[in-house]
Amino acid sequence: MFESVAIALWLIKDNLFYLFNFSYIGFAVSLGIFLFIRHYRHARRVVQLMVGLYMLVYLGLICRENMQIEGFWYYLFTGVFEAATIHYAVAKIFGPLIFGRGWCG
Repeated sequence: MFESVAIALWLIKDNLFYLFNFSYIGFAVSLGIFLFIRHYRHARRVVQLMVGLYMLVYLGLICRENMQIEGFWYYLFTGVFEAATIHYAVAKIFGPLIFGRGWCG
């Protein structure tokens, strides 16, 4: 699922960032599912740590993206497709519809 989104956005937007972004998050979720199947009790925390550090360090500090809810509304109303808009669309709206409640938390 994540690789499909990664390849589609990469080709549509012609930006390699989307390929890296969704591939990394897909890998983290896949690792979490693998660890959960193996009955590793901290599987969810591993995924939260991987994705959280990625969002804080790479997106927040290095790329200087506004990942707050205010950033989502700002980007949405200005018509810009940035990290906050992608995060809320995928993780808060479409993710729970596909994977069930509480998917992004």
